[in-house]
Amino acid sequence: MSYLAPTDNQGLLRFLRRWYGAPAVPNVRLGESPGVPRELVEWHEISARWGGLIASHNYAIPLPELSTEDGKIPFWVENQGTWVWAFDPNNEDHSVYEREPSDEPTPWKCTGERLSEFLIHATVVEAIMGAPASKVAQGVQVDWLWSQEGISEFPFPAWNWPTRDSRILFGESWLALIHPSDAPEAGHDITLAAVAPEDLEWAENATGIKWRSYSGVQDHTTNEPLPW
Repeated sequence: MSYLAPTDNQGLLRFLRRWYGAPAVPNVRLGESPGVPRELVEWHEISARWGGLIASHNYAIPLPELSTEDGKIPFWVENQGTWVWAFDPNNEDHSVYEREPSDEPTPWKCTGERLSEFLIHATVVEAIMGAPASKVAQGVQVDWLWSQEGISEFPFPAWNWPTRDSRILFGESWLALIHPSDAPEAGHDITLAAVAPEDLEWAENATGIKWRSYSGVQDHTTNEPLPW
């Protein structure tokens, strides 16, 4: 399996070292967090090694601030608060649920991922969002992307954020976040991401695709438009 598709914490550490470089703090051990799943504590320990760099868009709720909400425990939030993910504390695998916050309570919906899977998936999404090099295009016929040599799909389920059927594809040295465009007949919106701009040069040969290119680590805040 490519280092771009980690499926456990050891694979995640290899991915992070290749994507971000060596950790700022090689070993971090957090204190006791009673009632918090070990996999979530381990993710926070891993994140702390890179000084929080690996969550540049959405964010993890600090462990001391975790609390139950309608039977679930929210732990991950979209940067503007428009989407939230929670785990089931009564489920052995700590299944992950999601919903859009609103003034009127809405039911939690199961994502189909365990907490351990979600944390890896979310970390890779964050790597795409904050990549040193990226290209964004809208209304692309996704068959073009699938035609690229060596392409594979990330081994976890599709997400409903940033919109339904959001998936990750990857090649030898790049990642791609894809989801259907607002108008279904228009194709897909694509964000390509890599560590270096030259790893995305192959996409410039695509006919009829208008790319917006970004260089330098992206820090998408609530005050600037997102690239999709």
